[in-house]
Amino acid sequence: MLHFAVEWVDQHPVTWLEGAFPASYEVEGWKLTLTETRLAAAPAAPMIEDEARSAVMPLLDTWSAELEVDQRLVVMLYYLGADVEPVTTGAKGTVASADFATASATAFDATVVIQRDAPPQPDWSWRDTDVTKAARTMCLRPLRSGTRPIADAAYWLSTHLKRWAADGDQTAAERLNVSSGYFNKVSQLGARSDERKVSTASLTLSAEDKESLRRAVEVLIRRLHLAESGLHPGPHLDLSDWPAS
Repeated sequence: MLHFAVEWVDQHPVTWLEGAFPASYEVEGWKLTLTETRLAAAPAAPMIEDEARSAVMPLLDTWSAELEVDQRLVVMLYYLGADVEPVTTGAKGTVASADFATASATAFDATVVIQRDAPPQPDWSWRDTDVTKAARTMCLRPLRSGTRPIADAAYWLSTHLKRWAADGDQTAAERLNVSSGYFNKVSQLGARSDERKVSTASLTLSAEDKESLRRAVEVLIRRLHLAESGLHPGPHLDLSDWPAS
């Protein structure tokens, strides 16, 4: 069994509803058991430790990606080690399936009460890639935390998506199933905002403009995750579907 420490990150300190933990998930022969501060991953049969980590990490990446995009909750996982059963003297041990002892949860100091149920059953059809990781860490996460201005985040994302689509036969807008007008509006508002760059072509974005742009950025990031997972990104969007503030 592999053991991970769990750290939850939100815009506010997180508290959990009574009975939220432990939570259990089963996927591809793995049993995942989650408390507020620990995650245990047990394979169906003994495995070499390195092989076990290589097998389970894509599943954990899927889980953490969906949590961040759809639940606005960042989970940080830190590998602690494995329960190892020696095979023979001098041989590498294997990770065994074993009972999980629930760790005591450490409460967060809550200044704003944000209460959550246990994380929902993940959609295991998602896949996390270098492209989607970059979109979350460089754009979505700092945008939500307020450390990256919306115009700068929108400009970065449009550039990132254009590079992502550059090697294929479809534009970024086509791959995300949005109109070129929708995609270009995200790009142009980010590029021309006077908060990012002052010039004769600069635009001053109102609070309503910024909120609509923020929502459009989140739409594109979610669609990127679906497209990278080989899933349909969603119904076609054009400028008539531009988010309201």
